[in-house]
Amino acid sequence: MLCCGTHNPVSSPNMPSNGLSVVRRLPMLFSVENLSLVSNYRTLLDSVSFDVRQGEYLAVIGPNGAGKSTLLKCLDRIRCGWSGKVMFDNKPLQDYAPAALAKRIAFVQQAISVEFAFTVRHLVEMGRYPHLKPLSPLNESDKEIAEEAMRMMEVEHLAERTLDTLSGGERQKVHIAAALAQQTEILFLDEPTAYLDYRYQSEIGRLLRSLNQNEGKTVIEVTHDVNRAVTDATHVIALSSGKTVFDGSPAYLMQPECLENIFGISFQFAAHPVLPLKIAVPGI
Repeated sequence: MLCCGTHNPVSSPNMPSNGLSVVRRLPMLFSVENLSLVSNYRTLLDSVSFDVRQGEYLAVIGPNGAGKSTLLKCLDRIRCGWSGKVMFDNKPLQDYAPAALAKRIAFVQQAISVEFAFTVRHLVEMGRYPHLKPLSPLNESDKEIAEEAMRMMEVEHLAERTLDTLSGGERQKVHIAAALAQQTEILFLDEPTAYLDYRYQSEIGRLLRSLNQNEGKTVIEVTHDVNRAVTDATHVIALSSGKTVFDGSPAYLMQPECLENIFGISFQFAAHPVLPLKIAVPGI
């Protein structure tokens, strides 16, 4: 059963959808209809449908195993074999070549391992790969774009450090910088603050909000943090057992029956100390 939810298609990309913003109609980026995926006789996604408009910050929430990461990989064509209809910028997703998608969508995956002692600068410069011909070197413009990406993620002081010397939070900021070096209009992030301490959760959350609100990036983020979804996102969808159980504004998510339907447990609520919305903690 789908929770009560209302998604306002005229929300501005420059303000959180907490009931305060209704500015202008935004162009459609993704239109997903009945997206399903079965693997090894197990249904991973079951008739998932939703829309994403340009400039939105979409949070995808739900319990473990709900299909959140799988959904993101289907939208970036990392996972194939799905059925249904997915339109990207008014064109079937299947019609895009991988190289073309890489110029539109940058994907920061969860728990990226550090197997090679690349420097931060080297890794961020690798983000320029969709714009380069095979074996061609970076030009000055590519290097300047990589420098700007490091500056935006506040890691320029780490440029000559190797990845294996960085903390988990520093590495995550560097990987997001590499995604920015792709110069895409869309960012996919799979649990970007997982396993990080509060400092880096806060820093990365602030930087992602800035990328969305100030740089106009469309952000689609998988997260387990319901409160971050409510405070940062303009649009939330929730999955449970591969099905869509919520699709709407964050303002409509913080209802006891809604979160209970998504996670199967009770929640308690409190007023946010600054914003005009609620935050949730699992019931005791």
